[in-house]
Amino acid sequence: MAAEEHVGKIKAIVCETFDVDPATIDDTTPFAEMGVDSRRRVRLLATVEVEFGVDIDLDELDRLVDIRSAAELLDETIAAGGKPRKRGLPGLLRRHRLG
Repeated sequence: MAAEEHVGKIKAIVCETFDVDPATIDDTTPFAEMGVDSRRRVRLLATVEVEFGVDIDLDELDRLVDIRSAAELLDETIAAGGKPRKRGLPGLLRRHRLG
Protein backbone atom coordinates (compact mmCIF):
# COMPACT_ATOMS: atom_id res chain seq x y z
CA MET A 1 0.00 0.00 0.00
CA ALA A 2 1.46 3.36 -1.02
CA ALA A 3 1.47 6.48 1.13
CA GLU A 4 -1.41 7.90 -0.92
CA GLU A 5 -3.55 4.95 0.15
CA HIS A 6 -2.82 5.64 3.84
CA VAL A 7 -3.79 9.32 3.69
CA GLY A 8 -7.55 8.75 4.02
CA LYS A 9 -7.23 6.41 6.98
CA ILE A 10 -4.76 8.67 8.79
CA LYS A 11 -7.00 11.68 8.13
CA ALA A 12 -9.88 9.78 9.71
CA ILE A 13 -7.69 8.90 12.72
CA VAL A 14 -6.59 12.54 13.11
CA CYS A 15 -10.15 13.86 12.87
CA GLU A 16 -11.50 11.32 15.34
CA THR A 17 -8.61 11.52 17.80
CA PHE A 18 -8.36 15.31 17.87
CA ASP A 19 -12.00 16.22 17.13
CA VAL A 20 -11.19 18.01 13.87
CA ASP A 21 -13.81 18.60 11.16
CA PRO A 22 -12.51 16.78 8.04
CA ALA A 23 -13.93 19.51 5.80
CA THR A 24 -11.56 22.05 7.36
CA ILE A 25 -8.29 20.26 6.60
CA ASP A 26 -6.44 18.51 3.82
CA ASP A 27 -3.45 16.19 3.84
CA THR A 28 -0.94 19.05 3.99
CA THR A 29 -2.58 21.13 6.72
CA PRO A 30 0.10 21.42 9.43
CA PHE A 31 -0.75 19.62 12.66
CA ALA A 32 0.18 22.83 14.50
CA GLU A 33 -2.75 24.59 12.78
CA MET A 34 -5.03 21.86 14.15
CA GLY A 35 -3.74 22.41 17.68
CA VAL A 36 -1.72 19.18 17.64
CA ASP A 37 1.39 19.77 19.73
CA SER A 38 4.29 17.36 20.26
CA ARG A 39 2.50 15.46 23.02
CA ARG A 40 -0.53 14.94 20.80
CA ARG A 41 1.74 13.80 17.96
CA VAL A 42 3.03 11.08 20.30
CA ARG A 43 -0.60 10.04 20.81
CA LEU A 44 -1.12 10.02 17.03
CA LEU A 45 1.98 7.90 16.54
CA ALA A 46 0.74 5.37 19.10
CA THR A 47 -2.71 5.30 17.48
CA VAL A 48 -1.20 4.67 14.03
CA GLU A 49 0.93 1.87 15.51
CA VAL A 50 -2.19 0.21 16.92
CA GLU A 51 -4.30 0.72 13.81
CA PHE A 52 -1.71 -0.63 11.38
CA GLY A 53 -0.02 -3.16 13.68
CA VAL A 54 3.51 -1.82 13.35
CA ASP A 55 6.13 -0.24 15.58
CA ILE A 56 7.35 3.18 14.47
CA ASP A 57 10.55 4.57 15.93
CA LEU A 58 9.88 7.49 18.27
CA ASP A 59 12.92 9.21 16.72
CA GLU A 60 10.70 9.79 13.67
CA LEU A 61 8.27 11.98 15.65
CA ASP A 62 9.65 15.23 14.22
CA ARG A 63 8.72 14.04 10.74
CA LEU A 64 5.03 14.05 11.68
CA VAL A 65 4.08 17.54 10.56
CA ASP A 66 0.89 16.79 8.61
CA ILE A 67 -1.26 13.90 7.41
CA ARG A 68 0.82 13.40 4.25
CA SER A 69 4.08 13.07 6.22
CA ALA A 70 2.43 10.60 8.61
CA ALA A 71 1.27 8.51 5.63
CA GLU A 72 4.75 8.60 4.10
CA LEU A 73 6.36 7.54 7.38
CA LEU A 74 3.89 4.69 7.74
CA ASP A 75 4.54 3.57 4.16
CA GLU A 76 8.32 3.63 4.72
CA THR A 77 7.94 1.63 7.95
CA ILE A 78 5.84 -1.01 6.21
CA ALA A 79 8.13 -1.11 3.15
CA ALA A 80 11.15 -1.63 5.42
CA GLY A 81 9.47 -4.68 6.84
CA GLY A 82 7.82 -2.78 9.71
CA LYS A 83 8.13 -4.83 12.83
CA PRO A 84 4.85 -6.56 13.53
CA ARG A 85 3.50 -5.39 16.85
CA LYS A 86 3.46 -7.89 19.66
CA ARG A 87 0.32 -8.43 21.68
CA GLY A 88 -0.31 -5.79 24.29
CA LEU A 89 0.71 -2.17 24.20
CA PRO A 90 1.99 -0.60 20.99
CA GLY A 91 5.77 -0.29 20.83
CA LEU A 92 5.76 3.38 21.70
CA LEU A 93 3.74 2.78 24.85
CA ARG A 94 5.76 -0.29 25.82
CA ARG A 95 8.99 1.66 25.45
CA HIS A 96 7.89 4.80 27.26
CA ARG A 97 4.99 3.69 29.45
CA LEU A 98 2.72 6.49 28.28
CA GLY A 99 -0.94 6.19 29.06
